[in-house]
Amino acid sequence: MAMRRRGWVIAVVVLGLLVVIVVIAASVADEPLRQHVEDKANSVLPGFHVTIGALDLHPLTLSADLRDVVVRQDIHPDPPVLTIPRVTADARLAPLFSGQVGANLRVETPAFAINKRHVEGLFRRKGVEAPDDHEEPWQDRLRAAMAFRGTFYINNGHLTYEEGKTASEPLRIDRIDVEVQNITNRPEENQEYPSQIRMKALFPDQSQIGLDGRVNFLAIPLPHVEADLKVDRLQLENLLPIAGRYNVQCRAGSLDINGRMKYSKESTDVAIKELRLQDAKIDYVHSAVTKPKEAQHAKKVAQKAKEVHQAPTVRLKVEHGKVLNSEVGFVNKATDPDYRVFISDMDLEVENLSNRLEEGTGIVKITGKFLGSGPMEWDAAFRPEKPRPDFDLSVKIVRTKVESFNNILRAYGGVDTQHGMFAFFSELKVKDDQIRGYVKPLLKDVEVYDPEQDKDKPLAKQIYEAVVGGVLGVLENKPRKEAATITDLSGPVENPHANTWQIVGNLVQNAFFKAILPGFERVR
Repeated sequence: MAMRRRGWVIAVVVLGLLVVIVVIAASVADEPLRQHVEDKANSVLPGFHVTIGALDLHPLTLSADLRDVVVRQDIHPDPPVLTIPRVTADARLAPLFSGQVGANLRVETPAFAINKRHVEGLFRRKGVEAPDDHEEPWQDRLRAAMAFRGTFYINNGHLTYEEGKTASEPLRIDRIDVEVQNITNRPEENQEYPSQIRMKALFPDQSQIGLDGRVNFLAIPLPHVEADLKVDRLQLENLLPIAGRYNVQCRAGSLDINGRMKYSKESTDVAIKELRLQDAKIDYVHSAVTKPKEAQHAKKVAQKAKEVHQAPTVRLKVEHGKVLNSEVGFVNKATDPDYRVFISDMDLEVENLSNRLEEGTGIVKITGKFLGSGPMEWDAAFRPEKPRPDFDLSVKIVRTKVESFNNILRAYGGVDTQHGMFAFFSELKVKDDQIRGYVKPLLKDVEVYDPEQDKDKPLAKQIYEAVVGGVLGVLENKPRKEAATITDLSGPVENPHANTWQIVGNLVQNAFFKAILPGFERVR
């Protein structure tokens, strides 16, 4: 019995010594291992510099902690793009029995701080560095490494994006949670999307974006994903720092989206099942200062839209969409005075809008008030452009107060109006690079000169406007006191390489500047 007791004592002492040795060895290894991990991180993140404050090994629990991890961009080091107070890696024993490395990686409270300079620096670096065609993709290097399997978590992350002087408030996401299960470099056979992903981003106003689906992180050249997307009560003001770069001002509005997205090397599929935008106030602001950038953005957007529309592997579809009680406008600050053209009280319905021929015809209907006073109806049927834009469009605007045109008329004609109504009718069809249709503006009971209103104006200005207004009597169709004309827009499409929305935009411009404004000039 004494011998047995002595054996247990010796075993306990030996085990204790082993534990002490392991703990001491781990503490000694902390700093060299920290330096090794830091060097490895910097080698795989060109253009960035990673520092790790401390590394703590816990051999008894088969875990390790990284503390005070900071990632900075080389060309714009302040502020750091990412700070992480703690990263924990826990080894998993079960995969070891099958010859795999298993671990859970948990990132606690990461803070992303990104600004416009960081984004510009990233794209500038991509532009000057040519890829090495002979370099082995990092995905292949991971596949060749020892088999691994694990999970990844981000808990309570934060993100701030600052655009700079063009935006009053930065974009903020108060909480980011990510869970990825079954991250592996050896997926099972025929398993296209081996990993499960769940992500949720919560904004300060409690609106949120969620993603739930599957992903293949080792796909080349980019990860493949198939997931449900849900946007819940997203306030458009949150997007102002990003939208502002493209001269789009989002002052209000709540967006809900329920859809599904799928991306692989073979195809891209984005299907929006339900879209709802309510109480939005959105303006596109044009100015002389931003005109060159606007042209660059428009060219890039047009080219990308054309590629997407015509790519046989890309499918974009909105099954059902609604815009309710909203206001959209165009603000021109390049004229004197500046002016705003807008549609208020706007309701829009979209059904079956797609870029694929087999999806059939898409329908878009808009109602609202043109310039805040004239009831408007806008109906369109879009057939996917294979190979050219193909759509029908009809517009009807009635009972618009002509006074609402005054800033526009002052900008282009130097006069203003008093009283009267404006109406507009148009039917257009685009097919096989040909336009068929007309626009018909109509003016009724328009008065250009009002002696009482204009009594403080210079005499020469009063005479000019009085003469202009007097021409109305020659052009009016007595006794209804109407002036109308029809402009035929039939002919070839100006730019045969334009996509559907470019052509719609050009038609709107032509209708306004070649028909509506000349109609007022005829009244003069």
